[in-house]
Amino acid sequence: MRLPLMIYRVAERSMEPSIMEGSYVIVNCWPLRMRRDDVVVAKDPYGRIIVKRVKRVKDGKLFLVGDNARRSIDSRRFGWVDMERAFGKVIAVV
Repeated sequence: MRLPLMIYRVAERSMEPSIMEGSYVIVNCWPLRMRRDDVVVAKDPYGRIIVKRVKRVKDGKLFLVGDNARRSIDSRRFGWVDMERAFGKVIAVV
């Protein structure tokens, strides 16, 4: 069973200036529909936990990108991510 909320500390600069490195995000973990422009916490194919923006949704997969393209390792490098690898949507930055 998943808890409804999770707090995650952002350890990278890939979402700056929207979400600064060192910020905390509150994530809604209950099953949600992922849509374009949602910010999500997910596990990338390398096993790292990442915070990225949904650029596209197609056939149960997400194309995830960082707002700071110069600092982001995202779907432009590792490809589409299965939706099941997303923990949930970011609902607040603190």
